[in-house]
Amino acid sequence: MTQQFNPTFNIHEAVRKALPYMMEMREYFHAHPELSEKEFDTCKTIFQELSLMGIEDVKIIAGTGVTGLIRGALPGPVILLRSDIDALPLTEKYDCPYSSLVHGVMHACGHDGHAANLLGVAKILNKHKDCLHGTIRLAFQPAEEGNGGAARMIDAGILNTPRVDYALGLHVAGSLPKGYVGIRSGEISASCDDFTITLHGKGGHGSQPSLCVSPIQMGVDIIQQLQNYVYHRRADGDGVVLTFGQFQAGHNPNVIPDTAELKGTLRTYDEVKRKDILERIRHILTAVTETYGGSYDLHIVPFSPVCFNNPDTTHRVEAILKTQCADLVDVVPMQRGSGSEDFAYFSAAVPSTFYYVGVYSDEPVVGHSPDFHWDSNALKYMCETMLNVVYYFTSYATSI
Repeated sequence: MTQQFNPTFNIHEAVRKALPYMMEMREYFHAHPELSEKEFDTCKTIFQELSLMGIEDVKIIAGTGVTGLIRGALPGPVILLRSDIDALPLTEKYDCPYSSLVHGVMHACGHDGHAANLLGVAKILNKHKDCLHGTIRLAFQPAEEGNGGAARMIDAGILNTPRVDYALGLHVAGSLPKGYVGIRSGEISASCDDFTITLHGKGGHGSQPSLCVSPIQMGVDIIQQLQNYVYHRRADGDGVVLTFGQFQAGHNPNVIPDTAELKGTLRTYDEVKRKDILERIRHILTAVTETYGGSYDLHIVPFSPVCFNNPDTTHRVEAILKTQCADLVDVVPMQRGSGSEDFAYFSAAVPSTFYYVGVYSDEPVVGHSPDFHWDSNALKYMCETMLNVVYYFTSYATSI
């Protein structure tokens, strides 16, 4: 540590007092979920809450995102704190007093808690600016589940005025019990590219395949060749995953269709491998369709790059959690996952740390599931860890 520092207030007590507010906000967001780019009520609610707190520079950004600024009284860096706010197209099965009121939409990834936590963090930071080093840029981000909400916020200038030095984010972890925090340096989640392949052949009667060009047969060959390439030539333990989730073609058992559509996803931790496999997809598509006498269209949608935790920043965050939060949480190593997280756009732009906060009480819960649920009381671990990181970040600049 560069110097001994302590905030002028008790963080634990401040979080205890703010917990009912955060729980109320989390339960409101949970009952009123909104899909990516349709977070209109969520955006309005967050805007109103930040405005009522008297936070500076509150504005809507990147469609349905919200930002604000908290200037500390002491010199220090500009830190962006990020929460995602969108929900998923699932029908909730778990029954509770604040179950989703919107059929077919629910918060199954914890974004309701992320948003409520950041509101609580903002409330406390704004009240205790006298001992805050630096400036906090709040980022309530839309469309994490699709269409690159983080990238759009960056394009809209959220990192520029004032220029952000670091970014910090967290995520609920259904695999960890309450009172545990998972963290790691380096890659924390994989890149993700979704792709759609449309195959064009020549349809006809199933009794005369020699007169047809079957897009189904082309699709089968393409899947086999791509899987063979990825898993036999590139599967060296470095986390490359290529899967197909849809294969749609035809309507009748005795009719060879004109077209077929395949949809899949590619996950990697290595940009060179990512580019190589995307190029190999095009090469295999060309070779197979030319062999059969067909053609193809390929549409690739990049979801996010690799989410990377800066080693120096992450080491500092981990040191703070292990010392200042020693009585609150146990800090454990987190394995990287093949899921994707578009906080990666922030981590690609500035030194960043993204960590996971345990939320389950009795047994693990699975995200992106209609049964996903967790106790709102877990918000205290999110809020207290994030506040400690923010307040002690400058004084741990040279931690080992």
